[in-house]
Formats: sequence, structure tokens, C-alpha cells
Amino acid sequence: VFFSITVPAARAQEMEPLRAAAERVVKAIPGVAGAVVALTAEKKGGGMEAPVPSRPAPRPVPPAPPAAAAPRAAPHAPASHSSGKRGVPGIEAIIAVASGKGGVGKSTTAVNIALGLAANGLRVGVLDADIYGPSMPRLLNIHGRPQTVDGKILKPMENYGLKVMSMGFLVDEETPMIWRGPMVMSALTQMLREVEWGRLDVLVVDMPPGTGDAQLTMAQQVPLAGAVIVSTPQDLALIDARKGLNMFKK
Repeated sequence: VFFSITVPAARAQEMEPLRAAAERVVKAIPGVAGAVVALTAEKKGGGMEAPVPSRPAPRPVPPAPPAAAAPRAAPHAPASHSSGKRGVPGIEAIIAVASGKGGVGKSTTAVNIALGLAANGLRVGVLDADIYGPSMPRLLNIHGRPQTVDGKILKPMENYGLKVMSMGFLVDEETPMIWRGPMVMSALTQMLREVEWGRLDVLVVDMPPGTGDAQLTMAQQVPLAGAVIVSTPQDLALIDARKGLNMFKK
């Protein structure tokens, strides 16, 4: 079950308990395998969305004297440790597979990477982050609906030694996903954090093409161990591939 609750943008943070409560109620309905609830905000007539209030800026801290300057971080320390991004429990590394354009073989590359890692003895999962055009159910020949744990946490589907989660398991193949950005971000976050992945050495994330909401969600919320950018050799494809590469660098 998927639906959104429209709230004033200025009260988005305040309404988060309402979203969570609505999700729990829907998940408790008999016959409901899972639920995704998102908060959305309508834009004002001027075309600009009302900003969500942010926390007050912290008071500036006076600089420390040179003698008390903090030592530099170790050169080989992972960047994710200092970024403050929260990892996914049980998952050692997350690799994003992205592309600037569609139809360049990104999803096929993601599957081959996952299968190659599994063939080397690693515990591997695949997250199909392409909400609008999921490919993993067909590529990995997986059918059916995922089960739930206590009606809250989804169990990933499995085949070829891979644990897989995709929006394609939750909706019919012919059903179009006509969602706004906040719903996409909410669904992606839930498939990432509300799935019983267990212990994984690597989670391969098949990103949608381009540099949109899904890419920003992954780049900002989780520490990525790396990103693979897939492209064809044409100049037009390479231009967009460079954009995707620069986004993950930032």
C-alpha cells in the first residue's frame, strides 16, 4: 500500500509522528504485506515551495590557539566516518551503480557486479533504487511479493545467492509509479532501512539514471564505499556520465 499525506511545508517535521502512526495502522490491516507513507507539501502559487523551518544556527565557536589545534585525521580514514552519515546495520559496504542516461546497461552491470562478488564468497544484496522503472525482478527472475516480519519489516527476495529488494516486488509490472520527489525519497529510505537485510558484506544499489531525488537520497544519507558510473562511448552519454560522477564526488 502506498499513499501520501499532504501537509503544510512549514510543519513537515512536526507531522513526522503522524506519518509513522498512519504507516503502522495500515501495516496492521489484515492482508497488507507492507506500507509506504510519505509526507508531501503543495507548492505556493508563486512556484516556490514553502521552506521547512530549520534548526537555529549554532553560535560561532572562537578558534582555538595554534598550539591547541586538533591533529589532522589519518589520511586513510574512511570519509564516511567524518561525514556523520548513518550506515545501515549489518551492511559493511554500499556501492552505487549509476548512469547519466537510461538504456546504457546500468542495471545489467549492477547485477553482474553483485553476482561476481557473490561468486567470490561475499554476502551480497541488491537494492533496486529505480522506483519508476525497476528492473531487478526481471533480470534476476524473481516473482511474488516479499513477506514481512511482524507486519513492519520486509524480508528481501532471494535468487542466485543474492538478497534483493525492489519496488517491482510491491506493485504490478504494468502499474506506473506517478510519484513526486518526497514519495520517492521516502520509499527509497524505507527499502534501505526497513528491510531485513541481515549481515551483508556488500549492498549493490542500482540507481535510476540521472541526478535526481533518489541519487541525492543515497549520496546524502548513507556512507558510500564507492560508485560505478556506466556509460556508452558517445559524447552525449559521456557528458551526462561526468555529471553523475561529479555529484558523487561532492
